[in-house]
Amino acid sequence: MPAPANMKILLLEDMDSIRQQMVSDLRALGFSGEIHEAPDLKTAVSFCKDKEFQFIISDWNLPDGTGFDFLVKIKKVAKLAKLPFLMCTTMDEVENMIKAIHEGANEYVVKPWQKEELGQKINFAWDAVNGS
Repeated sequence: MPAPANMKILLLEDMDSIRQQMVSDLRALGFSGEIHEAPDLKTAVSFCKDKEFQFIISDWNLPDGTGFDFLVKIKKVAKLAKLPFLMCTTMDEVENMIKAIHEGANEYVVKPWQKEELGQKINFAWDAVNGS
């Protein structure tokens, strides 16, 4: 089951240029819903308190912590625990991938990503949570 085009996405990424590329690729892939951009954990946590999301994309290395810490934290919050979560990072070590998947990430994509790969990973993560 493909992810809905109008879903609300939280994008946690500290580098402006990478956030802009991600948003551009998401739009090019047909995602037309709200995309809330968080440059750090503090902003992402604040967004999660005030807004509803259907999907989270997170970098690993952030200025005020890690996307892994964010993953662990949100999986303990009932309203966020079942959200599809895509880790998007330069950290390509298998150990990190396993660690993230073990803690609840549904997919993992290594930067730089290919647009088509990003679309597939989003759909795989969506399907893992919402089933067909």
